[in-house]
Amino acid sequence: MSIDFEIHGDAALIRKLSRFHPEVIPGATRAIAEALKGYLAKYPGPVKKPIQWASPAQRTWYINARKAAGLGPYRRNSDPWSQRLGPSWATANRGMDAVVGTRVTYAPWVQSDKQQQPMHKATGWVTDKQAIDKAREERVAERVWDQVVGKWDK
Repeated sequence: MSIDFEIHGDAALIRKLSRFHPEVIPGATRAIAEALKGYLAKYPGPVKKPIQWASPAQRTWYINARKAAGLGPYRRNSDPWSQRLGPSWATANRGMDAVVGTRVTYAPWVQSDKQQQPMHKATGWVTDKQAIDKAREERVAERVWDQVVGKWDK
């Protein structure tokens, strides 16, 4: 799973950015991505009981799959099915852009706004949309760009 977002600037800002060292813009976009990663990589509190299943069929499949694998109740971080969401989040630059992603195969069902399952929502996992909304609310991009532009305007 990765998160894509766009930041649109005005013409004056774009002119200012064009005179930066080639590493300045990727550094700024990476700083914004790191903030998003910080929101996403936090583990929520304990599992909320009773488990909120999307459907009875989902519950049945899960219980049967655990039994077939010889597993008891799920244990976060130490379970054979756990791929540890938090520590697996990373940021990387792709040209001028930065991306936030995870290697965890089931991440969309835990943290995607469009696919998050009820049990993960009840536990308090932050979705990709919530992370972006939080970054907007805290004006992360504006603060990063203000710092970058401020240093180069002197």
